[in-house]
Amino acid sequence: MLNSNSRSAFKRVVVSLLGMGQTRLELAGVELAQARQSTVQTVLWSLLTALALAFASLMICVLVIVLAWDTYRYIAIAACIAFYLVMGAYFYMKLKDTLAAQPPLFEATIAELGRDKQAVLNSLAADASANSSRGQS
Repeated sequence: MLNSNSRSAFKRVVVSLLGMGQTRLELAGVELAQARQSTVQTVLWSLLTALALAFASLMICVLVIVLAWDTYRYIAIAACIAFYLVMGAYFYMKLKDTLAAQPPLFEATIAELGRDKQAVLNSLAADASANSSRGQS
């Protein structure tokens, strides 16, 4: 059985662990909110890219039909195609930059848990060396 000092120490350890767990969960929640915001932005740029490329495809089809005619209509359609292709390229670059700028998910939480693990290991090593020095005295 545990004596009163051991119970007290055990309770302090449990309370500390629960507090650390709560802090880590709060940090994970903040990171999840940031990831959600980044995902919404990625979806937006993806939709704009798809829309621009869909318009460009439509205009290419119209251009092929109009090229068979003998007026200057194809110049106007070619200008529309160029415009939508430039928009599509711009949206694609923005999407690519957005995806490249995203940090790994839960990066700060993982780093903090690593520091917690190291602190516990250091504490255990200090306790072990303190116990061994008491045993030698």
